[in-house]
Amino acid sequence: MESQDRPPAPRLPSKRVRVKATLPHIPDEIILEILCFLPVKSLMRFKCVSISWLAMISDSDFEKKQLAVAVKDSSEVDNSRLIMHYPSTKLKSCPLSSVLYDPVGHSVNHDYPGSDLGVMNEIIGSYNGLVCFCIRDKKNDIIFVWNPSTREFRKLPPISFMQCFYLVAYGFGYDSVADDYKVIRVACYCMGGRYEYQVRVFSLKGNVWRKIEKFPSYLFTDEPGVHVNGSINFTGVGGSESGIWSIIGLDLANESYRKVPMPDFVDPIAKPMITNLGGRLCIFFDKNQAVDVWVMQHYGVKESWNKLVTVPYFPEPATIESTKPVFFLREGVILMDFYGLLVVYNIGSDESSIPTIYGTRYCHEVEVYLVTIVSPNAYFKLQGGHQN
Repeated sequence: MESQDRPPAPRLPSKRVRVKATLPHIPDEIILEILCFLPVKSLMRFKCVSISWLAMISDSDFEKKQLAVAVKDSSEVDNSRLIMHYPSTKLKSCPLSSVLYDPVGHSVNHDYPGSDLGVMNEIIGSYNGLVCFCIRDKKNDIIFVWNPSTREFRKLPPISFMQCFYLVAYGFGYDSVADDYKVIRVACYCMGGRYEYQVRVFSLKGNVWRKIEKFPSYLFTDEPGVHVNGSINFTGVGGSESGIWSIIGLDLANESYRKVPMPDFVDPIAKPMITNLGGRLCIFFDKNQAVDVWVMQHYGVKESWNKLVTVPYFPEPATIESTKPVFFLREGVILMDFYGLLVVYNIGSDESSIPTIYGTRYCHEVEVYLVTIVSPNAYFKLQGGHQN
């Protein structure tokens, strides 16, 4: 009975062993390799993880690693998008894969820089994820180099657009020797009944417009130059061979001109239509209510011209001036631009179809760009300049 009245023994505190969890150390080199395969949107968010990650992702070496991955996969269209310019000042983009593979695609609107300064005049070109475009006001041309994926941009110093100009043609490309991006302007003006040409080049490293040697041919079009293999290519008429058209390439490294040979069968008095198709110089022309598309496998080598495909006009009728090959798939599918209408042509089945892309229809111009983190301000950062 006494044992029942005995108070219970006090409980001793239990000894808990705390084990400190440690995360495994991952070398920075492995982290970099993993990060360069991630989507650009994720990389932009990961800049907020820490100061070290911000510095790592913003580093020029990592930028080149991510670019190399994007370029390697560009033929698989996963890292490519279409950017479409509309006369109503709208700018939209959509994944290239959705245009070529999906039954229905979706576009997104872009608030491009400088939209408050005036109407976009034209898309000059794109390379390595950078898109170059021009906004023209009453006195100046305002050029922007913009990365739509990161929204980073560079506004170039204004360059005057005089009323005496007969026409102005631009070009945008990459100088691999100097590791520099350059914008070319060929301006034609009439002085005393004679046409004169003034060529200026702007490099992102130099940050200034420079005058270079005059254009060696007569330019009769303000279409942007085509960037291929480190050269900006324009079409013009030779001075000594009046009425004979040719392709003139401006080498961005040494800033010298060269005549690019055309196929023998091309009519020399017909204006050649050129573009960049898969990194190669492409020439296309009318042939029996269709478009013959040829590509130069090795830039500058005449014998390397090969016929790629003959595409019927869709819808009919159409003209070669309103036509442009946009992208070619190795599976035998080519994306065409007819009068601002995108058309997918299957070579094997000889069938044309119009892809359904919500929010888009007829566009003013279309360009393919890579999704990268390439910065138009990289050289400004190195030189301590102002970043837009």
